[in-house]
Amino acid sequence: MIKMAQLEDIRKMYFMEDLSIREISRRTGIHRDTISKYLSLEETKPPKYKLTKERNHPVLGPYIPMIRQIIEDDKQRHRKQRHTGTKIFGILRQEGFSGGYNTVSDFLRQEYRKQKEAFLPLEFELGTYAEVDWTEAYFYLNGKETKAHIFVMKLRGSGGFYVRAYPFEKQEAFFDGHIKCFEFMKGVPYKIAYDNLKTAVKKVLQGSNREEQEQFISLRTHYLYESTFC
Repeated sequence: MIKMAQLEDIRKMYFMEDLSIREISRRTGIHRDTISKYLSLEETKPPKYKLTKERNHPVLGPYIPMIRQIIEDDKQRHRKQRHTGTKIFGILRQEGFSGGYNTVSDFLRQEYRKQKEAFLPLEFELGTYAEVDWTEAYFYLNGKETKAHIFVMKLRGSGGFYVRAYPFEKQEAFFDGHIKCFEFMKGVPYKIAYDNLKTAVKKVLQGSNREEQEQFISLRTHYLYESTFC
């Protein structure tokens, strides 16, 4: 029986980093049959999102060396001078690239994950970064003033946001808010920032480390996004 955190790592390596089961087994020390079994079990669950694995790049392929060179050159530039996904897409279009922005954006996310190097972009890419928190509002229900707990997910790139009212801030409402939002957006942000909500964080450790709630790890494992805490 593997732990939820291990399953999350396995799914990320398989679906997002495009590693083989053999390579995942080598890195984790978990037998290949065990990895195959857990991946198979996950795939039998009715998904609430559409996950695709981009193994080949028939349209983008000729431009990949150019993209990687831009990323490499950006390491020597001040952060305000680095290329955003939109700028890279524009350069590729000038060079004859006929594909869409999402193709470029997806490839860039894969490259940044592989490099394990993070920097603060001048502008947030659309749909890649969001923030979640609760707020409160009052309304009249049958003539009586009633408090509603409002789940809010805000996208940093576009400034758009999704809200949903609940009678409480319990875990079931917290998780349902995510699921309904992802269904509404027809996608999942790459990274979501949270305050130290008890529904997600069991214990605040030293620095930026957190002991997370097991059910929260399960949610994140299913949707394959990264989380950060303020």
